[in-house]
Amino acid sequence: MELQALQNWLTAEVQPQAEAIDQDPAVLATVLQQMGDRGWLGLSLPAIAGEAALSPLQVWQAQAAIASASGALAFLQTQHQSAAAFLARHCPGDRCLQGLRQGQPKVGIGFSHLRRSPVPLQAQWQGDQICLSGQLPWLTGWGFFEEFLIAAPLPDGQILFCLIPASAPEWQVSPLALAAMGTTGTVAAQLSITLPRDRLVTVQPVTWIRDRDRQGILSPTAFACGVARAAIRTLEKQSLDSAALLQSRLEQLEQAIAATLLQSERSPDRALDLRVQALGLMHRCTQAAVFSAAGAANSLQHPAQRLYREALAFSVLGLTADLQARYLTAIATAN
Repeated sequence: MELQALQNWLTAEVQPQAEAIDQDPAVLATVLQQMGDRGWLGLSLPAIAGEAALSPLQVWQAQAAIASASGALAFLQTQHQSAAAFLARHCPGDRCLQGLRQGQPKVGIGFSHLRRSPVPLQAQWQGDQICLSGQLPWLTGWGFFEEFLIAAPLPDGQILFCLIPASAPEWQVSPLALAAMGTTGTVAAQLSITLPRDRLVTVQPVTWIRDRDRQGILSPTAFACGVARAAIRTLEKQSLDSAALLQSRLEQLEQAIAATLLQSERSPDRALDLRVQALGLMHRCTQAAVFSAAGAANSLQHPAQRLYREALAFSVLGLTADLQARYLTAIATAN
């Protein structure tokens, strides 16, 4: 895919609808499907015939561009992309890469509960069948995705991954009232289900979620930088001097992130530092957009209000104990 084609579409079709996407699930569903129609739902997938795979830096740039146009769209797209990339790695013979790029089917993920102790959803084998029982406190994309890639620990601690149709009658879901990205179909779910073995995707080591978090520290900076970029756009209409200063800092940060992404071996500590910097700059930019808009920013129809809430949501996306501690220290010690 060409990144410029994605950017052109986002600028022409998504940015003008950003507030509608934030408030109307039907509008969000339409633009998500339009991304699928263009083959843009699996940016990090391996190459297919006639088309090269995107580099990690290009994937980052694409996700930043999507987040800059609509946080809700970026949030849903990355759910499917994460599932598609996982499926491409672990059962490539069973899934068509082009279909996953196009969202055929659209697949969500249920991983975040693995960071809790005890894990509220458990798995076990009963003969040749998989049994899952418990809670998913957070599941995004209900009403958008046809299947969910769900993870749960087995009694020995290994992590079992399976695909569950959204149409399965065993799901019991309750919508979550969210301050940000409320159109994304985020729910809490109760689940007690028995599945045939062919719904198994893989079994991974006990440390899987910790390893994934460590390897993926830098990826969410795309969302923070995208939201910062959008906030600067709104700020340019009111305060050119402030916008120019923040734009310069954003460009410096993006250059540092790009340099790190191009390294074959990345320092986890450096990646964590860049993540904290990206979060801090995102909040400064969205605060500036709010102050620049003054009282109008308190309207749900104002971009500054949406961006301020998106910054909240992206702050806690994939939040780990290390990131939480580092960011709280940065806030407490800032001049």
